Amino acid sequence: MSGDDQAAMGGDWRVQLNDLRTVRELRAENPPDGAAQRLADRVLRAAAENPDHSPAGRAAAEAELRARGAAPAPWRVSVPGFIKPADLERRGNKLFFGWGRAVRVWSGRFVYFSLLALIGVAGWMEFNTPATDRAVAEHVIETMWAPRIGAIALAALVVWLLASALRRKPARVLLLRKFNTRALTKPLERMLAGELRPYGHVISLSDQHLRRDMFGWLQPALLSLSNPLAAIWFVIGLPIRFLFRLFDRSGMGPAVVLSAQDYRNLARRLRDRIGLNLQVALVSKEAFLVRTSDGWWRAVVRLMLDSSDAIVVDLSKVGEGAAWELDVIREEHALERCVFVALWGKAEEARAVLARAGVDAPCFYYAPDGEMQRRAQFRAAMLAAMRATHRVSA
Repeated sequence: MSGDDQAAMGGDWRVQLNDLRTVRELRAENPPDGAAQRLADRVLRAAAENPDHSPAGRAAAEAELRARGAAPAPWRVSVPGFIKPADLERRGNKLFFGWGRAVRVWSGRFVYFSLLALIGVAGWMEFNTPATDRAVAEHVIETMWAPRIGAIALAALVVWLLASALRRKPARVLLLRKFNTRALTKPLERMLAGELRPYGHVISLSDQHLRRDMFGWLQPALLSLSNPLAAIWFVIGLPIRFLFRLFDRSGMGPAVVLSAQDYRNLARRLRDRIGLNLQVALVSKEAFLVRTSDGWWRAVVRLMLDSSDAIVVDLSKVGEGAAWELDVIREEHALERCVFVALWGKAEEARAVLARAGVDAPCFYYAPDGEMQRRAQFRAAMLAAMRATHRVSA
């Protein structure tokens, strides 16, 4: 959704977002007479789209809008991204594959190189030092090599952390795909990490196979066994995190949308640049995954569609949900914002899906190891999708 459209529907996105709130009377199967009359027009539009309300409650909101002569336009909100049209005009793909990415990649590699160097030095001295001089060799490693290599590793880690956390212009890329297909998950994760991660914040709905690590709490727990300070932080922070998550399921950690409050929290979180920079950099799935209830997933997909710089649609397998997403993309005239991909070996199915949908667009294929075929053309298509979103001429 464009900024002009959003302005016409209620101004600033934060103000508009606050209009989405659950009205107790409209949750009832038989809302009391007059339950919708006290609501402002903007709140009524949001109430008519709120999955927390019963079908009768949503119908009552729509009826009140018609009675007032207000256009029952669907309530939508678009969260602004971090890149501007001028960025795409001036830098193009260098915005994502320039010096900033080089710093992140090579500083991360130096951390691993330093650790491998320390292991290599220790191994070389172990196998090339006489037993009588073994104590001297260990002393040299501990006093000379280990501090120096450790300092290099620490410096590289700090550079990587700062370069990742302070990234100023990440794009927001929505990934749409078929849910709960185990055979497609691993190739998709590899493609996501290798091809989509450089663009910035990849967002998608989680499922039973592609989801946040279930044992993400295990690392600080194990660290606390040998570090008193980490143990104190773990013990103090655990109840705080629990209480925070109890009242704000989308404000930190894995995002969960089960209510209007969760939806508002998720929308605000999409503007947390540093927080998302760190989350995407530190989690193994390389993406910001959102879990929703059956009632809220369509509303969340619309939010992410309207708030993304580019939309990547995986056509390796298309189910009922993916078909609905394609219908919405066509209805919103958002095809030019989309890039279609599929697993190599699923080319015929992908072409058939596009043909049935009447979509004349190329589909890019990735190998089981995640490597994108025709990578240069794929990156050009991604840039074209972002230019279309921001209305930048080629």
